Amino acid sequence: MKTTTDAQTIALAIHNARRQHLPLGSGAPRISPENIQQAKVVQQHLIDRYIAEGHKPVGFKLGLTDVRMQAALGLDQPLAGPLMADWQIKNPTLDSREFIEPRVEIEVAFVFSRPVLQPDVDDATLLAALAGVTCAFEFCDSAYAGWPHSLAEAVADNLSFGRFMLADTLHPADPASLANLTARLMNRGELVAEGAGSQCMGSPLDACRWLVSQRALAGTPVQAGDILLSGALAPMLPITAGDYLSVDMGDLGTLECAIH
Repeated sequence: MKTTTDAQTIALAIHNARRQHLPLGSGAPRISPENIQQAKVVQQHLIDRYIAEGHKPVGFKLGLTDVRMQAALGLDQPLAGPLMADWQIKNPTLDSREFIEPRVEIEVAFVFSRPVLQPDVDDATLLAALAGVTCAFEFCDSAYAGWPHSLAEAVADNLSFGRFMLADTLHPADPASLANLTARLMNRGELVAEGAGSQCMGSPLDACRWLVSQRALAGTPVQAGDILLSGALAPMLPITAGDYLSVDMGDLGTLECAIH
Protein backbone atom coordinates (compact mmCIF):
# COMPACT_ATOMS: atom_id res chain seq x y z
CA MET A 1 0.00 0.00 0.00
CA LYS A 2 1.39 3.42 -0.97
CA THR A 3 2.08 5.79 1.91
CA THR A 4 1.44 9.48 1.37
CA THR A 5 4.29 11.69 2.57
CA ASP A 6 3.07 14.71 4.54
CA ALA A 7 3.62 18.21 3.20
CA GLN A 8 5.93 19.30 6.03
CA THR A 9 8.27 16.37 5.36
CA ILE A 10 8.43 17.15 1.63
CA ALA A 11 9.10 20.83 2.31
CA LEU A 12 11.96 19.95 4.66
CA ALA A 13 13.43 17.57 2.08
CA ILE A 14 13.30 20.26 -0.62
CA HIS A 15 14.83 22.82 1.74
CA ASN A 16 17.67 20.46 2.66
CA ALA A 17 18.30 19.50 -0.97
CA ARG A 18 18.68 23.14 -1.92
CA ARG A 19 20.90 23.97 1.03
CA GLN A 20 23.16 20.92 0.70
CA HIS A 21 23.18 20.81 -3.13
CA LEU A 22 22.04 17.18 -2.96
CA PRO A 23 19.03 16.86 -5.29
CA LEU A 24 16.14 14.59 -4.39
CA GLY A 25 16.44 11.41 -6.41
CA SER A 26 20.23 11.55 -6.48
CA GLY A 27 21.82 12.67 -3.22
CA ALA A 28 18.61 12.00 -1.29
CA PRO A 29 15.39 9.99 -1.81
CA ARG A 30 12.95 11.52 -4.31
CA ILE A 31 9.80 12.36 -2.38
CA SER A 32 7.10 14.22 -4.25
CA PRO A 33 3.64 15.70 -3.67
CA GLU A 34 0.68 13.57 -4.64
CA ASN A 35 -1.02 16.36 -6.62
CA ILE A 36 -1.12 20.11 -7.22
CA GLN A 37 -3.24 20.70 -4.12
CA GLN A 38 -0.66 19.09 -1.85
CA ALA A 39 2.14 20.79 -3.80
CA LYS A 40 0.75 24.23 -2.97
CA VAL A 41 0.72 23.31 0.72
CA VAL A 42 4.33 22.13 0.43
CA GLN A 43 5.24 25.40 -1.30
CA GLN A 44 3.76 27.42 1.57
CA HIS A 45 5.62 25.35 4.18
CA LEU A 46 8.84 25.91 2.21
CA ILE A 47 8.26 29.67 2.09
CA ASP A 48 7.47 29.67 5.81
CA ARG A 49 10.87 28.07 6.42
CA TYR A 50 12.63 30.74 4.38
CA ILE A 51 10.85 33.52 6.27
CA ALA A 52 11.65 31.88 9.63
CA GLU A 53 15.32 31.95 8.60
CA GLY A 54 15.15 35.72 8.10
CA HIS A 55 14.41 36.00 4.38
CA LYS A 56 12.22 39.02 3.59
CA PRO A 57 9.45 38.83 0.97
CA VAL A 58 9.87 41.39 -1.80
CA GLY A 59 7.23 40.39 -4.35
CA PHE A 60 6.11 37.55 -6.56
CA LYS A 61 7.00 35.59 -9.67
CA LEU A 62 4.61 34.18 -12.23
CA GLY A 63 4.92 30.86 -13.99
CA LEU A 64 3.06 29.22 -16.86
CA THR A 65 1.80 32.51 -18.27
CA ASP A 66 1.75 30.99 -21.77
CA VAL A 67 -1.90 29.99 -22.25
CA ARG A 68 -0.88 27.18 -24.62
CA MET A 69 1.21 25.59 -21.88
CA GLN A 70 -1.63 26.04 -19.41
CA ALA A 71 -4.00 24.19 -21.73
CA ALA A 72 -1.49 21.40 -22.29
CA LEU A 73 -1.22 20.89 -18.52
CA GLY A 74 -4.94 21.15 -17.85
CA LEU A 75 -4.74 24.56 -16.15
CA ASP A 76 -6.87 27.65 -16.72
CA GLN A 77 -4.59 30.18 -15.02
CA PRO A 78 -0.89 30.70 -14.29
CA LEU A 79 0.96 29.80 -11.11
CA ALA A 80 2.76 32.11 -8.70
CA GLY A 81 5.36 32.07 -5.97
CA PRO A 82 6.95 34.58 -3.58
CA LEU A 83 10.28 36.32 -4.11
CA MET A 84 12.71 37.03 -1.28
CA ALA A 85 14.85 40.18 -1.17
CA ASP A 86 18.18 38.37 -0.90
CA TRP A 87 17.40 36.26 -3.95
CA GLN A 88 18.01 39.37 -6.06
CA ILE A 89 21.48 39.60 -7.63
CA LYS A 90 22.73 43.18 -7.51
CA ASN A 91 25.89 42.75 -9.60
CA PRO A 92 26.23 41.47 -13.20
CA THR A 93 27.63 38.05 -12.28
CA LEU A 94 26.12 34.75 -11.20
CA ASP A 95 28.00 32.07 -9.25
CA SER A 96 26.79 28.79 -10.75
CA ARG A 97 28.24 26.90 -7.77
CA GLU A 98 25.28 28.15 -5.72
CA PHE A 99 22.95 26.12 -7.95
CA ILE A 100 22.30 22.42 -8.55
CA GLU A 101 21.42 22.65 -12.26
CA PRO A 102 20.90 26.30 -13.27
CA ARG A 103 18.74 27.54 -16.12
CA VAL A 104 17.69 31.00 -17.27
CA GLU A 105 14.48 32.70 -18.39
CA ILE A 106 14.01 36.24 -19.74
CA GLU A 107 11.15 38.18 -18.16
CA VAL A 108 9.66 41.61 -17.60
CA ALA A 109 9.98 43.03 -14.08
CA PHE A 110 7.33 45.37 -12.67
CA VAL A 111 8.41 47.52 -9.71
CA PHE A 112 5.67 49.05 -7.55
CA SER A 113 5.73 52.47 -5.90
CA ARG A 114 2.26 52.15 -4.33
CA PRO A 115 0.21 49.29 -2.88
CA VAL A 116 -2.75 47.89 -4.79
CA LEU A 117 -5.32 46.83 -2.22
CA GLN A 118 -8.43 46.12 -4.31
CA PRO A 119 -8.86 43.13 -6.67
CA ASP A 120 -10.70 45.14 -9.36
CA VAL A 121 -7.66 46.63 -11.09
CA ASP A 122 -8.00 48.66 -14.29
CA ASP A 123 -5.12 49.93 -16.41
CA ALA A 124 -5.16 53.40 -14.85
CA THR A 125 -4.92 52.03 -11.31
CA LEU A 126 -2.19 49.56 -12.20
CA LEU A 127 -0.08 52.06 -14.14
CA ALA A 128 -0.39 54.64 -11.35
CA ALA A 129 0.93 52.10 -8.84
CA LEU A 130 4.07 51.29 -10.85
CA ALA A 131 7.46 52.92 -10.41
CA GLY A 132 8.33 51.39 -13.76
CA VAL A 133 9.22 48.26 -15.69
CA THR A 134 12.48 46.76 -16.89
CA CYS A 135 14.01 43.59 -18.29
CA ALA A 136 15.02 40.76 -16.00
CA PHE A 137 16.72 37.39 -15.80
CA GLU A 138 15.16 34.65 -13.70
CA PHE A 139 17.77 32.06 -12.80
CA CYS A 140 15.94 28.82 -12.13
CA ASP A 141 17.03 25.69 -10.29
CA SER A 142 15.47 22.50 -8.96
CA ALA A 143 15.72 20.48 -5.79
CA TYR A 144 14.82 17.43 -7.90
CA ALA A 145 17.46 15.49 -9.84
CA GLY A 146 17.02 15.94 -13.57
CA TRP A 147 14.53 18.73 -12.89
CA PRO A 148 10.85 18.15 -11.99
CA HIS A 149 9.16 15.03 -13.33
CA SER A 150 5.73 16.56 -12.69
CA LEU A 151 4.05 19.94 -12.33
CA ALA A 152 3.46 19.11 -8.66
CA GLU A 153 7.21 18.79 -8.05
CA ALA A 154 7.80 22.19 -9.68
CA VAL A 155 5.07 23.90 -7.65
CA ALA A 156 6.29 22.40 -4.38
CA ASP A 157 9.79 23.72 -5.10
CA ASN A 158 8.43 27.29 -5.44
CA LEU A 159 8.20 26.96 -9.22
CA SER A 160 11.86 25.91 -9.50
CA PHE A 161 13.04 29.34 -8.44
CA GLY A 162 16.65 30.33 -7.83
CA ARG A 163 17.66 33.98 -8.18
CA PHE A 164 16.69 37.04 -10.21
CA MET A 165 18.41 40.08 -11.69
CA LEU A 166 16.93 43.37 -12.91
CA ALA A 167 18.34 45.98 -15.27
CA ASP A 168 19.25 49.24 -13.52
CA THR A 169 16.91 51.56 -15.43
CA LEU A 170 13.15 51.62 -14.91
CA HIS A 171 10.98 52.63 -17.86
CA PRO A 172 7.37 53.88 -17.98
CA ALA A 173 4.86 51.06 -18.38
CA ASP A 174 3.26 51.62 -21.76
CA PRO A 175 0.47 49.10 -22.51
CA ALA A 176 0.97 49.08 -26.29
CA SER A 177 4.74 48.75 -25.99
CA LEU A 178 4.43 45.85 -23.55
CA ALA A 179 1.88 44.02 -25.72
CA ASN A 180 4.19 44.30 -28.73
CA LEU A 181 7.42 43.69 -26.84
CA THR A 182 10.05 41.46 -28.43
CA ALA A 183 13.15 40.01 -26.76
CA ARG A 184 16.41 38.51 -27.99
CA LEU A 185 18.71 36.47 -25.74
CA MET A 186 22.37 36.09 -26.67
CA ASN A 187 24.88 33.74 -25.04
CA ARG A 188 28.58 34.22 -25.76
CA GLY A 189 27.61 36.45 -28.68
CA GLU A 190 25.25 33.95 -30.33
CA LEU A 191 21.47 34.23 -30.54
CA VAL A 192 19.98 31.43 -28.40
CA ALA A 193 16.34 32.49 -27.91
CA GLU A 194 13.74 34.97 -29.11
CA GLY A 195 10.51 35.81 -27.38
CA ALA A 196 7.55 38.16 -27.22
CA GLY A 197 5.40 39.84 -24.62
CA SER A 198 2.34 38.22 -26.20
CA GLN A 199 3.46 34.89 -24.68
CA CYS A 200 2.55 36.24 -21.22
CA MET A 201 -1.25 36.00 -21.23
CA GLY A 202 -1.32 38.29 -24.29
CA SER A 203 0.79 40.97 -22.62
CA PRO A 204 3.06 41.12 -19.54
CA LEU A 205 0.78 43.89 -18.26
CA ASP A 206 -2.20 41.51 -18.34
CA ALA A 207 -0.17 38.92 -16.44
CA CYS A 208 0.79 41.57 -13.90
CA ARG A 209 -2.83 42.67 -13.46
CA TRP A 210 -3.95 39.07 -12.91
CA LEU A 211 -1.45 38.51 -10.13
CA VAL A 212 -2.11 41.87 -8.47
CA SER A 213 -5.81 40.98 -8.38
CA GLN A 214 -5.11 37.50 -6.99
CA ARG A 215 -2.90 38.88 -4.22
CA ALA A 216 -5.60 41.35 -3.20
CA LEU A 217 -8.22 38.58 -3.16
CA ALA A 218 -5.91 36.45 -1.00
CA GLY A 219 -5.47 39.24 1.55
CA THR A 220 -1.76 39.66 0.78
CA PRO A 221 -1.84 42.61 -1.63
CA VAL A 222 1.11 43.95 -3.57
CA GLN A 223 2.93 46.65 -1.58
CA ALA A 224 5.13 49.63 -2.44
CA GLY A 225 8.61 48.34 -3.27
CA ASP A 226 7.39 44.95 -4.42
CA ILE A 227 8.79 43.36 -7.58
CA LEU A 228 6.69 41.20 -9.88
CA LEU A 229 8.24 38.94 -12.52
CA SER A 230 5.96 38.43 -15.52
CA GLY A 231 6.72 34.86 -16.53
CA ALA A 232 8.99 33.76 -19.36
CA LEU A 233 9.01 35.46 -22.75
CA ALA A 234 11.01 32.62 -24.32
CA PRO A 235 11.98 29.00 -23.54
CA MET A 236 14.05 28.26 -20.44
CA LEU A 237 17.67 27.40 -21.27
CA PRO A 238 20.46 25.65 -19.32
CA ILE A 239 23.49 27.74 -18.36
CA THR A 240 26.99 26.89 -17.18
CA ALA A 241 30.17 28.56 -15.97
CA GLY A 242 31.75 30.58 -18.76
CA ASP A 243 28.46 31.66 -20.32
CA TYR A 244 27.82 35.36 -20.94
CA LEU A 245 24.16 36.33 -21.27
CA SER A 246 22.76 39.46 -22.89
CA VAL A 247 19.08 40.21 -23.42
CA ASP A 248 17.69 43.04 -25.53
CA MET A 249 14.05 44.04 -24.97
CA GLY A 250 13.91 47.14 -27.16
CA ASP A 251 12.12 49.91 -25.24
CA LEU A 252 12.91 48.14 -21.94
CA GLY A 253 16.64 48.21 -22.60
CA THR A 254 19.27 45.52 -22.15
CA LEU A 255 20.70 43.37 -19.36
CA GLU A 256 23.92 41.36 -19.21
CA CYS A 257 25.26 38.71 -16.84
CA ALA A 258 28.47 36.69 -16.68
CA ILE A 259 28.13 33.13 -15.35
CA HIS A 260 31.03 31.95 -13.16
